[in-house]
Amino acid sequence: MFKALINIFDNYYKQNMKKIFSILFISSTLMILAQPKGKDPKMSPTLSPGYYCNLKGDTVKGEIQTNPTNGELDFYNGFNFKPKGAAKVTPISNKKAKSYGFDGRHFSLFPFGEGFVYLEYIAKGRLNFFEYKIMGKKEGQPVVESLYFMQDTKADEANKELRELKRISQKFYKKEIKPYMKDQIATWDNLDKFVFNKEVIGNAIREFNRYYDNSGTETPQIETEKVTEETKEETE
Repeated sequence: MFKALINIFDNYYKQNMKKIFSILFISSTLMILAQPKGKDPKMSPTLSPGYYCNLKGDTVKGEIQTNPTNGELDFYNGFNFKPKGAAKVTPISNKKAKSYGFDGRHFSLFPFGEGFVYLEYIAKGRLNFFEYKIMGKKEGQPVVESLYFMQDTKADEANKELRELKRISQKFYKKEIKPYMKDQIATWDNLDKFVFNKEVIGNAIREFNRYYDNSGTETPQIETEKVTEETKEETE
């Protein structure tokens, strides 16, 4: 009697397990078939109030996507913009905008290599300090690298080469930025020559800029006066 009960339970377990496995197999197959071929799922765009300055010098306000498809590096080559009243974002390339900004971040277009890229302001005023991010390698592995640039917008004729954008080495940075800060050497003297820290350098440059104007104490401002609403022609 006891053995018969065990056989009945065993047969019942095996039959139900077959049904469960069948349901799981069918469900997983349907999920695979439901996935679009050749396409990865895309995140919905996250938007923040922003602006861009077109090639005519007009400032266009709207919203900028803060989670670009390919990550942070996209910001240095272009951006997605949503005009007021529009249903979706529109790609804006460096052929349509010379500067843009959102969430306190500001980018400006400069020649780099064989084309043009956007550099991000870390500090702005008499001295401009920029960051540019690019894909590089470390120990054979792909990593995001930062390049840094400086510019003295009010250098005199004797030092006019400082008006041009120049890349600053992270290894010997203190020696390289001394010519830019020699007029207020105390702001340069306190920097650690062995440790490159963009925030510390940015603060020193903002302190330097306070001696010459107010732009070093504030967030970089939109540089144009005329503000326009986004038009269909702008985003096509």
